[in-house]
Amino acid sequence: MTKNLEGTARNVDLLLRSHTITRTELANYLGFTTSAVSQKLSGNCFTLRDVSRIADFFGVSVDSLLGREPLEVK
Repeated sequence: MTKNLEGTARNVDLLLRSHTITRTELANYLGFTTSAVSQKLSGNCFTLRDVSRIADFFGVSVDSLLGREPLEVK
């Protein structure tokens, strides 16, 4: 797994925990199965569209989700 994608998965997990949102809820928003979200988080297969939609879901920038700028978790 590349460093950026590992950071992205770590940031998504952090956002899920801090917002008390389940992988199932995120999967429903994205139109995926819970299993697909889990695979994306562990297998680094995010597409740019996935990253953009996840950033929109949490109200953060794509750059912060990718780890290119600080991620502010509320």
